[in-house]
Amino acid sequence: MHMRGLIRLLFAILAVMLLLGASNCTKNSDADAPQFVTTLTVENSSSQPTTAFAQGEPVQFLLTIRNRSAQAQSLFFNSDEVLNLAVVDTGTATVVWTCDNDTTTACLIGTSLGTPATGGAGFNELDFAPFETKTVTITWNQTNDAGNQVTINDGGTAVTDTTGKYEVFGGFTVYNTTGPGDAADNGSSMAEGPPTSSQMFPSVYRSTLSAFTIQ
Repeated sequence: MHMRGLIRLLFAILAVMLLLGASNCTKNSDADAPQFVTTLTVENSSSQPTTAFAQGEPVQFLLTIRNRSAQAQSLFFNSDEVLNLAVVDTGTATVVWTCDNDTTTACLIGTSLGTPATGGAGFNELDFAPFETKTVTITWNQTNDAGNQVTINDGGTAVTDTTGKYEVFGGFTVYNTTGPGDAADNGSSMAEGPPTSSQMFPSVYRSTLSAFTIQ
């Protein structure tokens, strides 16, 4: 009886291991799993991650999108704008600057994202190889959408707990992920122009908020 019980136990363990393996394989190949992940890093002009800047110092935003699947993927855009970034006052939805308000930035299609193809329906297409990562760097000169120097924490009498404190997030203005003619994926995409508060949460095409200060 003892030997039979041991054999049964070994078979049970083997069955559990097989089920776990099958579950993991299914999860990794699940068509409903997120196919992309978008991240943003704040850097100085030496491409070093940092969270503190002096007034007028260039601020670099490194925006990355990765195809996390083992299959080739394509993203479609209904304009030349493929990405956007927004700097907001910390803890608020008050937009200070957006990338697509500044025509000198890289919010339009560029060689850093690969050469896009244009389909017959007029959509711009970016193609990704399996597990491919595309990265673009946008430099901000610390001016707001009106072209004025943003507020800094200079120790003056007008200083508050949030003066000179900002947050930034960015993402890709994807129209859809399956091809021209399908429904727009506006719920996951980065907005063109100033985003609303409801568009400030992360998704497959939007990064999380990253905090930094200017003083």
